[in-house]
Amino acid sequence: MNIRVGIGYDVHPVFVGSKGLFLGGVKVSDSLYLSGHSDGDALCHAIVDAILGAASLGNIGNEFPEDHSNRDRRSLEFLSEISEAIKGRWQLLNVDTVIVIESVRLAGFVRSMTENVAEALGVGSEFVNIKPKSGNGSSPDFVHAHAVCLLREVE
Repeated sequence: MNIRVGIGYDVHPVFVGSKGLFLGGVKVSDSLYLSGHSDGDALCHAIVDAILGAASLGNIGNEFPEDHSNRDRRSLEFLSEISEAIKGRWQLLNVDTVIVIESVRLAGFVRSMTENVAEALGVGSEFVNIKPKSGNGSSPDFVHAHAVCLLREVE
């Protein structure tokens, strides 16, 4: 049995504005947003990179380049497409994540983010774990997301 682990990381600056700040496909702020080519959802981006890494398929920039077709796209779509791309070859066993954000408290959003990510990946929510952290003053103007996933080769 072939089992692989992947790690993903993403960071986006936080700005004031009404575009909305999305993490795990959930709008967690109406007055802030993450700068990015797509919706800037650093959590989804880190998970995509973790899955791609575990499957030896490169990184998010190769799969979803910063071109017109990906401009302002919802990052949950990236998760769904990557999940579909590995289907039949790899089974996602779990995803564990950490989000470091100081400008928004995420505790009230974790369940919705977990459900969104799990649905996009086509797995039960018990296979997705999201841990928000405050950063304790270390990075007030950025959101950092870390993700680890475990894949098992389908035989």
